[in-house]
Amino acid sequence: MDATLAAQSHQDLTHLARHVSQLMHKVVQSGFSPGSRSTDWTPAVDICETPDHYEVIVELAGVPRENIEVYTENRRLIIAGWRGDPAPGDKVCLHQMEIEQGAFRRSVALPADAAEEHVTATYRDGMLHVAVPKRAGR
Repeated sequence: MDATLAAQSHQDLTHLARHVSQLMHKVVQSGFSPGSRSTDWTPAVDICETPDHYEVIVELAGVPRENIEVYTENRRLIIAGWRGDPAPGDKVCLHQMEIEQGAFRRSVALPADAAEEHVTATYRDGMLHVAVPKRAGR
């Protein structure tokens, strides 16, 4: 086997191993829940609390605002949407692919004092900020 063919075989195996690792990560993240909605990736989330509200911050770099849904359902905050392929459309060969793309969904349980009917969201610089006010008197 010549050196060029051996190097290409090594690159192919490395790519396959990385792809299998990403697939296993997705399976583990899904929690093996039958009937759960399929997603391609799960965005990172930070959750903070202030005296008057909860703040959920979601990292969504490269996702257009119109591709993001924010809603509540059964005492849960749901953030869902779609991020397309950031690579140029005329690519011939991928050398490395780490930026996740496709459908995403993140679900966060809301505390008992959350006023889920008054949730607001702002999106700037790839960061989604969701404010969940606390109910008065709790």
